Amino acid sequence: MPALRRIAAATVMVGALSTSILAAGPAQAAETRSYVGTGMNNNYFTALSYATTNAWALASADGFDPATQCSPGGNFATQPWPGLYQVRALINCTR
Repeated sequence: MPALRRIAAATVMVGALSTSILAAGPAQAAETRSYVGTGMNNNYFTALSYATTNAWALASADGFDPATQCSPGGNFATQPWPGLYQVRALINCTR
């Protein structure tokens, strides 16, 4: 009797696996894009916030959801004048 239970359990597991593979459907290639936003302010963190917001706006315009499909890729800051920060923020989006 235990051998029959093991066979039944294995059959159930194979059936579940087949169902999950069929439910997943055909594989699709992921689309990944990068967006760069620029921000300027006399406060570095405010300039970074502006740059990130601008990059998110570009991603939203292309149909990405920045809250769930985008991740920060990095930022680069320069000081064109003393006390002024220019920040470029990069985000990577995948769907």
